[in-house]
Amino acid sequence: MSDPSVADAVSPAARSAAPPGIWIVALIAFCAVLLQITLFSFVRLGDGIPDIVAAAVVAAGLWRGPLVGAVTGFCSGLLVELTSPIDSVGVFALLYLVVGVVAGRYCEREESKSLWAPLAFTVVAALFVQVGFALVQVSLGKSLDTPSFVASALVPSLILTALLTPPVLLLARRVLGRPRIVEPYALGRA
Repeated sequence: MSDPSVADAVSPAARSAAPPGIWIVALIAFCAVLLQITLFSFVRLGDGIPDIVAAAVVAAGLWRGPLVGAVTGFCSGLLVELTSPIDSVGVFALLYLVVGVVAGRYCEREESKSLWAPLAFTVVAALFVQVGFALVQVSLGKSLDTPSFVASALVPSLILTALLTPPVLLLARRVLGRPRIVEPYALGRA
């Protein structure tokens, strides 16, 4: 049986207001994954491709809090792994989950009026995901030529991510509105 005091704590307005924002976040993440695996996999600079999924996960975390960022990161990473020829399932899901949680923790601060902070956050998130995936591959016994990886894949990927992230962040900011933490315990306060 559920506790009626908990059910009464969440107002009907808060219950009806939260799901549409969640669905918008899910749509943004799904579109980012779809663009990542279809269109942006052909946008190359050396061996690097932009990480638009990182931008969507950072946007979800920054504008909706750590729980939404974590769920968005996990689902986006898992969807990327299931739709791409990757032999280790769960690595991207875990890495993007961490990105979503950390971006969500940043949401608890005062809102930045500039696009520079989310852009820098996205580039650092893309760096974290790329290096984390490379370290997992090395720990599984695959060889990695570090100078070649950094010069031909990592740096070009970060440059492309920095160039293609602003439209994603601006669109997410426009659609999601001001930062608002969407957590189960915070729905009554929304």
